[in-house]
Amino acid sequence: MPLKLTAPVNQDFILKRSDEALGTEGDPTRVSIRQAAQGEYERRQQMFSEWVRSYDPETGQDQVVQRLNVEKLKRLEAYLSISECNIEAENGKPLFRFKGGKLSMTELEFDKAWAKLPLVIATEIHEKVLEVNPTWDAGGEVL
Repeated sequence: MPLKLTAPVNQDFILKRSDEALGTEGDPTRVSIRQAAQGEYERRQQMFSEWVRSYDPETGQDQVVQRLNVEKLKRLEAYLSISECNIEAENGKPLFRFKGGKLSMTELEFDKAWAKLPLVIATEIHEKVLEVNPTWDAGGEVL
């Protein structure tokens, strides 16, 4: 019998460290992270796709440059894998919108929302992203 695809792994987390650091009262801050599929891996790899090589014939110097903004990479990884989150914006509405276990907002809308997060929250969310998607971490292996 051929392989039958199943729904990706989805894991729920409480952002305990962020809640403690920010003194959140009441319901805990929650985030759900979905395991990335091939499409998300390909989109992420675009961040690494441009290399510039230059050669100076007078000095013989050969230089290879790859520009990578690590914080932008973290934001993209979150965009590709967050499936639920209960963080509210200043107006009391959800900061992120979801439909059917996926973000229901453009990447630009997500970027603007992500930019509003305190660093402690963005860092903890990204740690959860890497926990569910270990191949995105430096030591991860594809199983």
